[in-house]
Amino acid sequence: MNPLPERLNDRLEQLNTLSRNGELSPDGFPLPIHASDRDPEIDELVSLARRVQSAPSLQVHPDFAWQLERRILIHKAALRHEQAARGWSFPRLLHVHPLFGIAIGLCLLLLVLGTGVLAVAAQVSNPDNPLYKVKRWEQHVQVSLANSPGNQAELDLQFARDRLDMLVNLADPAQQGAYQQALMDMDQQVSTAIKAIHAVPAGAYHDRLASELATFQLDARHTLRGLLSQLAVSERLLTTAELGRLGDTVPLLKGVVIVLPAHPNGHASISISGQDIQPGAQLLVDGQLVMAHSSLQNGLNIFVATWTGDQHPHSIGILNPDRTAAQTTLITLQNSNDHGNGNGDGSGNRNGNGGGKPGGTPPPSH
Repeated sequence: MNPLPERLNDRLEQLNTLSRNGELSPDGFPLPIHASDRDPEIDELVSLARRVQSAPSLQVHPDFAWQLERRILIHKAALRHEQAARGWSFPRLLHVHPLFGIAIGLCLLLLVLGTGVLAVAAQVSNPDNPLYKVKRWEQHVQVSLANSPGNQAELDLQFARDRLDMLVNLADPAQQGAYQQALMDMDQQVSTAIKAIHAVPAGAYHDRLASELATFQLDARHTLRGLLSQLAVSERLLTTAELGRLGDTVPLLKGVVIVLPAHPNGHASISISGQDIQPGAQLLVDGQLVMAHSSLQNGLNIFVATWTGDQHPHSIGILNPDRTAAQTTLITLQNSNDHGNGNGDGSGNRNGNGGGKPGGTPPPSH
């Protein structure tokens, strides 16, 4: 298979030809008669180029385009005058073959614009920005072109730190989607860095990279913990999971048993098994905080809450006093008159009778 740049160049030439012949579909790709020529990797790059091309923030103002054209024409006329008395030269070649000159001019213009787009994309710090995909693609290309696992690891750690800096500015409930994307990208960069470091032979260089990775993980844990109080519950859950992957101590839920009340508006008992659940942890039901009385019995965290309605919860979780959070869908439902015989299957699929969504005021402490 040809290298990626050659395949991309061939596809762009093909699309230009088809465009002139009116053979492109509305999405900018060849009509079905050319479907056999599709290359998913190249099509993705072409789609990205078209989105960047159509982005309003990248559209050239007509006045600027007119001034640029005027300056190019004036400069070309001056060059023609200076080279009139000389022999065959490159400027004269442009004069004899105007199409050749236009092609060179367009290439230079595209080079300038392309360099400018990459420079702007490198400064993007919000995944919601259309240029963020350009930035990710550019970084992916840099890593893929690295000539050794060590160089790949250094680039991955550099880009992971860039994502960590982004997260500090995105820790706002109004930017949940952007925060989640940046967190996911940072996790991916760390994972690929770890794989690359494992591929580096043992020695001083390997030890230095491992030390840099450990330093980054320590910094990331400190930064992410500092952001927890600013995040919505959904982002706290994701951030806690990332803290765990970075080597921090975080809560982990193994399973939940809910004993439903015999009558509506009764008290349900929620028994949670897990680790690193702190005293004073709060109950989460379907990602929402619920008032409940808590206690520790036989190694289980027991929450008692008023239970109303007729819907079964999809997830049960906890929110620790340090703002770390965890949840699980491994829920078993039991009726209070079942004497311990559960109706749930313990895998998150529940078929118990009765139950619902908790809420209201917890019962008095006993």
